[in-house]
Amino acid sequence: MKALHKNILERLDQIINNTGDHIHDFINNPHAFTRKRTLDAATVLKTTINMQGQNLNSELFRAFGEDATKKNDKVVSTSAYVQRKSQLSPACFKHILTVFNQNLFNIQLFDHHYRLFAIDGSDFNQIWNPKSNNIVQASSHKKKPYCQIHVNALYDLLNNTYQDCIFQPKSEMDERKVAVQMLKALNCGPYIVTMDRGYTSFNMIENCNRLPNCHYIIRTKAGQGGVKEITTLPDQECDREISC
Repeated sequence: MKALHKNILERLDQIINNTGDHIHDFINNPHAFTRKRTLDAATVLKTTINMQGQNLNSELFRAFGEDATKKNDKVVSTSAYVQRKSQLSPACFKHILTVFNQNLFNIQLFDHHYRLFAIDGSDFNQIWNPKSNNIVQASSHKKKPYCQIHVNALYDLLNNTYQDCIFQPKSEMDERKVAVQMLKALNCGPYIVTMDRGYTSFNMIENCNRLPNCHYIIRTKAGQGGVKEITTLPDQECDREISC
């Protein structure tokens, strides 16, 4: 198992290095990352991906502190990191995720035939930024507005990897639309995808019906607020045609 994890990390490291070597394929600024500095493109990518939710000073010390101490040098400053990170684009990270998934080996299948996925969304608070597109107005006038982003993730349950991920401002989130978008982008052969109650709709069901290789399980409400044709189904395993 340790050897497997080492191989995965080595492959991820190689993909990040390759992305850094071709960074101008993913950013619009031709002058960014042209000088040889401590924070080259690959280093900024790795530092960002390796962050664990601590404050920025702690994260940078964890990443560069030991090396700086040995050289009796200063740790990379927060302003230097923020400036370099601003030169990246979401396309860099999307490329890393896509290439990583394309290079998976020994893929685990359910019943030796199906990839097994789950789709769900989560909210993450961000540092307050009055210029952010992710500002949410508090429900109570006594509370201040805040920044929050909604993350939609497509997760491979057997291989423990994220297959896709799409971010939305919390105030503009549309989980069903994004779920369809992620499923349409799949190209992995037969699969089964599970979704929670928030994804139930005839549009979602019809989209899944039309997608090749797609088999789906959607949890749904059975009482008030549920789809009428579904709430009338018996509380047992059944197979019934439903039209609307």
